[in-house]
Amino acid sequence: MIRGKQNAESELKKFEDSQESSDRHEGWRYFIEKTDLKAGTDPAEATQHRQAELEGRELKAQQETETPNSSWPHRQR
Repeated sequence: MIRGKQNAESELKKFEDSQESSDRHEGWRYFIEKTDLKAGTDPAEATQHRQAELEGRELKAQQETETPNSSWPHRQR
């Protein structure tokens, strides 16, 4: 975890420059994401936090797209 956008972009550029092109080609890339985690957070803890946030967003999106059965028009035979 790196504090500041410029520092993060600089570190990412250094990492990408040291990475083999075959790794980049196969999709082993990193990205910058905005977070409320503090710089220096334990990587395992940060991963768990991000995973929990992702699952929460996915659940919310799923609930927003699901239509309750009661709103479907009922067909009468």
